Amino acid sequence: MKRRILFVDDEQSVLDGFRVMLHSQRREWRCAFALSGEQGLSMIREAPFDVVIADMRMPGMDGADFLKEVERLQPATIRMILSGYSDMQLLLKSARHAHQFLSKPCSSEKLISAIRRVTGLSPILNNEAVRSIVTGLNALPVIPDLYIRITQELERPEPDLKRIAELVQRDVGMTATLMKVVNSSFFGFYRKIKDPAHAVTLLGIDALKGLVLGAHLLSKLDTSSFKGYSVEKLWEHCLQTGYFAKTIASGEGRDRQFVEDCFIAGILHDVGKLVLVTQMDGFYKPVVESVRQEGGPVVVHERRRLGVSHAEVGAYLLGLWGFKQSVVEGVFGHHGAIQDRGSLTEALVVHVANALQHELGPANSGYVFEQVHSDWLEAANTGDKLEKWREACIRYGESM
Repeated sequence: MKRRILFVDDEQSVLDGFRVMLHSQRREWRCAFALSGEQGLSMIREAPFDVVIADMRMPGMDGADFLKEVERLQPATIRMILSGYSDMQLLLKSARHAHQFLSKPCSSEKLISAIRRVTGLSPILNNEAVRSIVTGLNALPVIPDLYIRITQELERPEPDLKRIAELVQRDVGMTATLMKVVNSSFFGFYRKIKDPAHAVTLLGIDALKGLVLGAHLLSKLDTSSFKGYSVEKLWEHCLQTGYFAKTIASGEGRDRQFVEDCFIAGILHDVGKLVLVTQMDGFYKPVVESVRQEGGPVVVHERRRLGVSHAEVGAYLLGLWGFKQSVVEGVFGHHGAIQDRGSLTEALVVHVANALQHELGPANSGYVFEQVHSDWLEAANTGDKLEKWREACIRYGESM
């Protein structure tokens, strides 16, 4: 069955452009077009749509109000907003009824890729329990300006890595994080890397974007109310889990893209925690207290008290922020929400890397952490690989 896509914009020329862009997808998608929010709602009431894409700035009913009504009428519809970069931070703070934001102008490749990504992530983006938690936050975490500028540069016809390195260098904290990562023993370079431009080239843009996001969220946390909770240790755990995930994937001879996706998903696997701990004075404090009193993995207490875990919250936000499907699923499934039988997935690699980092890392608060699920390894035909992966991660740790 063809997916139904609705575009809403008050400019006919923009809608005509979308019509031309998506002509090549006519065998897969059935596209409809509306010149106003009111006309779009009339079409919504007549038939279901898989995806709705609306301009933010429209006379009368703007994009946020339109998508709020779409959410009420068709909750399962994936909702996307088109806007200029100047609106992005405002959107992320106030437009709680969109799953994804796209910047104008939007190329056909970017548009098609975004639609494919969000439809592939619909089980994650339509998780109402997660959505309830995220929309209950005092303010949605905002995408860092550096991330937006890097993305802007990447969308140029000929992206300039030197320009990206210059953007990174303007942020002293991010430069320090980047150089620390690229000069870690994991990368195994024979000489110290001193040039951020060289570091950007070696690390790769996707990994850079993951580091920018993680370091930004960490820097924005007010830790004064987190008594006994170290966000610095959490970030160190995230970075090392990324290294372990890359070690495991590389050792299995997987292709460069799979290895890099595992690395990024490993770095970002606890991004949901970085968001949830901002509510330490609210709904997350009872979770932490429950862990301290009763023991057991944090994820068990999160699901019992909140109905969701940091894995689902983190994946939801990464999907919202436009990270690729393989990375989002790697984060979403690292505590077992999704596992493909018969194959080694990003989620399984991150699950193992996360468990091994807790096992092999320095003792900390005494929390009990989730162990590797041997049945998941068996289901992926990797039941005999755990000791090999453990030894590889130990070797990496000893080389640091």
